[in-house]
Amino acid sequence: MAFNYHRELQVWVVPLLLVGFFAYLMSHSFLSVFEVTADAMFLCFAIDMETNDGSAEKPYFMDQELLTFVSQSNKLTEGQKHRSMRPFQDNEDGTELQPMV
Repeated sequence: MAFNYHRELQVWVVPLLLVGFFAYLMSHSFLSVFEVTADAMFLCFAIDMETNDGSAEKPYFMDQELLTFVSQSNKLTEGQKHRSMRPFQDNEDGTELQPMV
């Protein structure tokens, strides 16, 4: 309806839509390449952890910052698992409802 009353707007709509569409395609392509690169890096990390043990005979080839980051994140997730597995209070199967205070 706005284009019927303002004919000068029609001149800007098509190039604007084309630029938006191509910008979306370029950003999607860039992020897809970034995703594949990150996946390959973590696969190489997993293979390095599997085949090497960090000793002098079989040293790790990964970056030490990546190793410390992954080990710290593993510690955090293990801590969250232990906190979520609390024993039940009164009833062994945990089906008893407690009143809200």
